[in-house]
Amino acid sequence: MVDLKKFTAILSFLDNYMTSKGKKEINDMEANRELEHAGLLNDSQTEPGLPLRNLLMSMRDTNHLPQNVKQVYGAWTIKLSTTMAKIPLVNQFQYC
Repeated sequence: MVDLKKFTAILSFLDNYMTSKGKKEINDMEANRELEHAGLLNDSQTEPGLPLRNLLMSMRDTNHLPQNVKQVYGAWTIKLSTTMAKIPLVNQFQYC
């Protein structure tokens, strides 16, 4: 089970990091390296980014992955959360 408070702190730290560096998205290896420097999540020396990838996979499997985190062809990207729309999605079949 993933600690949602810790995950929220991780996403908040990554948002602050991307804002300070002027980036709109980062990959899992860069994110895990910065999280290790901040003391929020240890990184693997043999496979950089593996602890964050494992955390993101467990969030994906429990359907708790936020909108700004995507996996495309095995590569994880984390976008700045302020660039994401805050409008709820409309269920197109709600009136059937």
